[in-house]
Amino acid sequence: MIYTITISTILAYFTNKYLHIKSKEINKITYNTSIIYFLTISLSILIYQKYGLTPDAIRYIFIIPFLLVISIIDYQNSYIYDISVLSGIIIQGVILISSMNMEKDFNTHISAPLIGFIISFILAKITKGLGDGDIGLFVLCSLTLGHNYSVYLIFLSYIVAFIYCIYMILTKKKSIKENIPFAPFISLATILIILTGNSLLISYFNIINRVL
Repeated sequence: MIYTITISTILAYFTNKYLHIKSKEINKITYNTSIIYFLTISLSILIYQKYGLTPDAIRYIFIIPFLLVISIIDYQNSYIYDISVLSGIIIQGVILISSMNMEKDFNTHISAPLIGFIISFILAKITKGLGDGDIGLFVLCSLTLGHNYSVYLIFLSYIVAFIYCIYMILTKKKSIKENIPFAPFISLATILIILTGNSLLISYFNIINRVL
């Protein structure tokens, strides 16, 4: 546990430094630092408790800084830096390659980015609601989660975004024509899958079956 807290604290430090360098707007918001440290450390602890010291846990802990960086910048500036996505993909690739002898389902992570890219690219063309950065983030998260969760990730991202939009419209904080940054919803869906697996999906279908 102490190693998890130490590593997550170091990751939170560099995440905070990167954010303040990249965005002047974020640099003015002092409470972002507390949020970054709290989320990075608490999520890392939850991941360690669920997965122990495994390749899965290492991948999931190391994707947290990228999810925070990309989501916060996208929320503030409506932009995703390619270097952030590419760096995450490289690090996840290195972790996968280094653990390939221990991980039986290594091959599932090879096809996952392709699935994430194809589906999100098609949705981007159809809905015009996704940017290139969002597609890249789907690729990164699909690589981390594996192909078993690639489609579920996209589905859950849209469900979370839909719930948020309904809330914002009902509270009249946004109109139905306004665009919203999508990266936070991809990141939230990724974290939910990491912590719950497919239990949310099973619960959803159980509710649907009861209603029908």
